[in-house]
Amino acid sequence: MRYFQVNVKDVPSESGHIPTLQCYFVEKSNRKRPCVVIAPGGGYSTVCTDKDGDRVALQYNAAGFHAAVLNYSVKPSHFPEPQKELLAAIALLREHAEEWGVREDGIVLCGFSAGAHLCASVSTLWHRLGEPISRPNAVVLCYGILTARLDHCKQFLASHADGSEELLRLASCDEQVSRATPPTFLYATFEDRLANVENVLYYAERLSEYEVPFELHIFPKGGHGASWCDETIWAKPAGGREQNYIGLSVAWLRELYGWL
Repeated sequence: MRYFQVNVKDVPSESGHIPTLQCYFVEKSNRKRPCVVIAPGGGYSTVCTDKDGDRVALQYNAAGFHAAVLNYSVKPSHFPEPQKELLAAIALLREHAEEWGVREDGIVLCGFSAGAHLCASVSTLWHRLGEPISRPNAVVLCYGILTARLDHCKQFLASHADGSEELLRLASCDEQVSRATPPTFLYATFEDRLANVENVLYYAERLSEYEVPFELHIFPKGGHGASWCDETIWAKPAGGREQNYIGLSVAWLRELYGWL
């Protein structure tokens, strides 16, 4: 494995943060590999790379994917600063595709909680906030807050939008789905009372409306933030059956694109 860190931007955000990518790349070979860009959770107050970062990256490495963990801006930064950083990270991977052995048509976003919102908002707004070079090819969303139809979710998104009604509308991912949204994998649990099941159901409804391919899994056990998947990541399941959603997402990606 090749591990290195790069700055996504050379100019810091208004809060003084310079976003970085921690890259976990499979050893170089004659073929390019798809790359999963991981956006950890943290409620846009912190970035939980210790829980949603390197362990998840290594799981995708084991499946043959490159992986990179984004350390994005959090409060006092707000929408769309982190989104622009993720768009810049996608562009950076494509710009260095030859050097790093990355497939230009194989950029996958994988987000957890607030990171899932970040990935979903980029997947629905890339054509408005970025350039074609920043379009993701697929998205994996794990217990994300994706709608403002629920009061507590609306409060969270309003805070991320810094109180702006216009930005809140843009940050409400289900309202921004279009035919330009890439194929999406959705994972949630029935016991999650923060990113309620309704989040993924509303979002899946919109994906279906616009004929965007998707796969949806709702498991009965596991509260919010249970980013475990199997014994490779955690010593034992957090509760109930082992729920290897990363394995499911890998199978979905291989079926979707025939990668690896």
